[in-house]
This record gives sequence, structure tokens and C-alpha cells, in this order.
Amino acid sequence: MPTNAFTVTTGLLVAFALFVMFTLFKNWLDSNVPIIFYIVLAVYSRSLGADDSKVPLWLILTGCAAALTLRFEFMNAFFTKIVKFIQLCVLAGTVYFLMVTLLA
Repeated sequence: MPTNAFTVTTGLLVAFALFVMFTLFKNWLDSNVPIIFYIVLAVYSRSLGADDSKVPLWLILTGCAAALTLRFEFMNAFFTKIVKFIQLCVLAGTVYFLMVTLLA
């Protein structure tokens, strides 16, 4: 696998996704880091084009919606756990698709 700007950027996005997972496990729900991650991921994914991008747009938008929903502080604890679980699943799928992109 040759090292170029594409592989380095994809690797950095994987590391950034793992950091977002870390912030969720630490219950830093009022952080803007997940929202920034999804914006960067959307820009990166759309800059590759439809043929080269392995991360589906619906996954990015679902994660962004879950991150924005977690910003509300008046939610029930059970609902917060559900949304947090959804966001962790989306992040795991994002890491998977980024690794497929990186290793393909």
C-alpha cells in the first residue's frame, strides 16, 4: 500500500473516529468534537467523488443527527443511552468503511 495524501488522511479520520468514540465513552456529551468529525467526514467523502467514496452518505447523516441530538441536555437518561448506542454503531460502521477504503 503506497503512502500518499489519501492514505494519510484516511488514517487520520480513523484516529479521529476513535477519539470521538472515546469522548462518548467518557460521557462528554456537550462536546462539539463529534459534530466537527461528521463535517470533516462529509467534506472528505464528497471530495473523493461517488466512485471512490466507500462511506455512504446516509451513514454520515445518521451519525450527524445522533451527534446533534445528544447536544440536548433535557433528554431522558434512557433516550440518551439509545442515541449514544446508535452513534457508537454509526462510528463503528464508519471506521469499518474507512478501513475498507484504506486497505482497498
